[in-house]
Amino acid sequence: MSPAAPWVPTARRLTVGLQVPRSAIPHPEVRISPGMGTLLLFDTPVARAELEGEQHFTRVRLAGDTLTLMPSASVEDREELRMTVHFADGAAPASATFRLVPHPTLADRQVEVHRQARSADSLHAELLEKEEEMRRLREELARMEAARSLPDGLTGMLAIRHLDKTGVRARWNDEQLVRHPRNALKIRSATTYRAAAQVAVAVECEELRGGAPWEARGATLVPHEGAALRVLRVWQAAPTAAGIVGQFIVEAEATDTMSPGPYTLTVWTGGDKRSVILGNLMFP
Repeated sequence: MSPAAPWVPTARRLTVGLQVPRSAIPHPEVRISPGMGTLLLFDTPVARAELEGEQHFTRVRLAGDTLTLMPSASVEDREELRMTVHFADGAAPASATFRLVPHPTLADRQVEVHRQARSADSLHAELLEKEEEMRRLREELARMEAARSLPDGLTGMLAIRHLDKTGVRARWNDEQLVRHPRNALKIRSATTYRAAAQVAVAVECEELRGGAPWEARGATLVPHEGAALRVLRVWQAAPTAAGIVGQFIVEAEATDTMSPGPYTLTVWTGGDKRSVILGNLMFP
C-alpha cells in the first residue's frame, strides 16, 4: 500500500461563481465532524443561509460575512447535507451552494470563501493553494525517492538513524484501550511501538458491522494535548473480511518532545464513514 499523505489542519480556500455553467462543476465540499466547529468566512456579506437537516446541528450562527456550524453526533448518520447561502449585495451570483460531508475527525475548521472567481484576490488565493499543494507533493516525492535508495530491514533503519541504542520498545494497550461504540470493526488488541524516529500502532481486528470487506486507507494520531503526529503510512496486508482476524498498522513520525500519551487513533476506509476510533493509546 502506498504511504499515506500527511494531514495538516490548515484553513481552506474555496471559490464560488466561476464564469462557467454552474451545472458543469460540482458544488464545493466542506468537511464537518461531530462536536467540531466549522467557521466559514465570506468576502461578501451573507443575508441568510438555508441548511438541509438543521436538526443535526447544535449551533448555526450567521453574523454578517461569518457563518459558524456546530454539528451534533447525529450528523454521522448522514452521507451528505446541502447548504445554500444568499448574498446581501444583490450582485451575481446571488447565492452559492455547498456540500457538507460528515467525517469522523477531519473537519474543515476554517474555510475562506471567495465569491468573485476571477478577481485578483481570487486568483491570488488559488495560486497560494496550488503552491502549498505542490510543496507537499514535492516533499512526499523526495521522501519516497530517498527511501527507494536505502536497503531494507534493520540495515535501512540504522542507515537513516531510525533506530538507536534503545532499539524498538513495545507496549500492549488492551487493558486501558477505549473503543468507540460505533467502530466498523471489532478490535481485539492494539500494541504500540516506539523507535528513535518513528512510532507505530499495530491493531488486530475482525469484521463487526456490514458485509463488505474493510481496508484501512487513512489515519490520524492525535494526543490529548498538542498537535497531531505526522502519519507516514497506513498498511494492511489484505482487507478484513467477515470471520477473519486481520491486522492494520499505522506508522507516524516520532519527535523528541512527544508525550507517551494518551492518544486517539482514527482510521478510515475509502469513500465511506466506516471508521475505527481507539482512545487512550499509550506509547512506551
